[in-house]
Amino acid sequence: MVKLLILTIFSSLLLSCSKNIYQEKKESINFKNNGRHIYIKLKANEYDEGNFYFDTASGWFIIDSTFYKNKRMSFNHFSESENIGTGNSPAKMIQILDTIKFSVSNNTFSSKYTMIHNLKKSFGRNIDGIVGFVNFGNIPFEINYIKQKIILNPEIKDNYQAIPVKYDGNYMYLPMELVLNNGTVKKGDFIIDTGSFKTILTSEFAKNEDIINSKKVTYINNGGVSGLHMGYSMFASEIKIDKFKLVNHQIDVSNDSIGALSKNKNYIGIIGNDLLDHFDIIYHPTQQKIWVRPNKNINKPSDDLYKAFVLIETNDNDKHWLVGSIYEESDAYKRGVKHRDEIVAINNVSVKKLNLEKFDRQLTPNQKLKLKVKRGDQYFEIDSYLNVFLRKNE
Repeated sequence: MVKLLILTIFSSLLLSCSKNIYQEKKESINFKNNGRHIYIKLKANEYDEGNFYFDTASGWFIIDSTFYKNKRMSFNHFSESENIGTGNSPAKMIQILDTIKFSVSNNTFSSKYTMIHNLKKSFGRNIDGIVGFVNFGNIPFEINYIKQKIILNPEIKDNYQAIPVKYDGNYMYLPMELVLNNGTVKKGDFIIDTGSFKTILTSEFAKNEDIINSKKVTYINNGGVSGLHMGYSMFASEIKIDKFKLVNHQIDVSNDSIGALSKNKNYIGIIGNDLLDHFDIIYHPTQQKIWVRPNKNINKPSDDLYKAFVLIETNDNDKHWLVGSIYEESDAYKRGVKHRDEIVAINNVSVKKLNLEKFDRQLTPNQKLKLKVKRGDQYFEIDSYLNVFLRKNE
């Protein structure tokens, strides 16, 4: 009886410890969510801090070339490098061979692979770099989208659900199941990608009969570090992640011929912030697990597609807004707006006087927009409206 009591107490202690398996002090890092990406303030070596996108699908520490120049950064050893990310062109980068230390909050880390690349061309003037989570070593972390915090060494509470993932030292692969509107099921591993604001199937599915016959719309956008990306948007009737289910959610299908979203034997897609932000997620890759609990976004319904384009702030002195992505089925595209056009004014108001994030949040279906457009050296006006070009129940 005494032995049984001792064994029971010991088992209880083990169970209690399993809820707080991290012995290091819990710390928080604030981040900002611009509706597409999450970014943190960090400092490389002794230079001024900048806005770095936090990316769970990158093994790199990338410094934007303009930020590098403006901060007058100086290192000793370099080499040329060619890398492939999202997009259709291999990206030529400069690799810094020196050891780079970067600090976040009260923590200092060493980068694994450090690159210099023109990030502002694809992502806009507010990005100064990208930091991949592998640069934080094996520290477990939680991303809380509601509080906008990354919590290092978090505590696992009873209301979190453990979900197995695969981890290969660079990427985390989450098993997921999609149910298309015709009832067809697509299942496989998805890279967890906080550097993406969309959930996207690889181009393996671009010519799939079920996809071809589904109601979808076509887009073209800036892509990632590898440039131009093309694909389709559609709605899945269900998305299943372990025991959790989301209904009528947008997914994209890549049409890229090369890059991270071309056909790949290790995964069938990426899961981006559009889905991840429905949960509080604790990541501990070396344990091959994540712990998940739904947050208040879980009940947020998906919108029909009516936003014709994604606009980004340019890095030039004019401070125009660049058309970083556009749907071909939108009224704006049909009336002549093209990918990478510059928007100078909207409804007779210069974009210099507008806040881009606020403007985007306030857009509504069928809203009329008078656009002053710059293309090369030409200026012209286009009257359009935000037509609904894809409904979630179609």
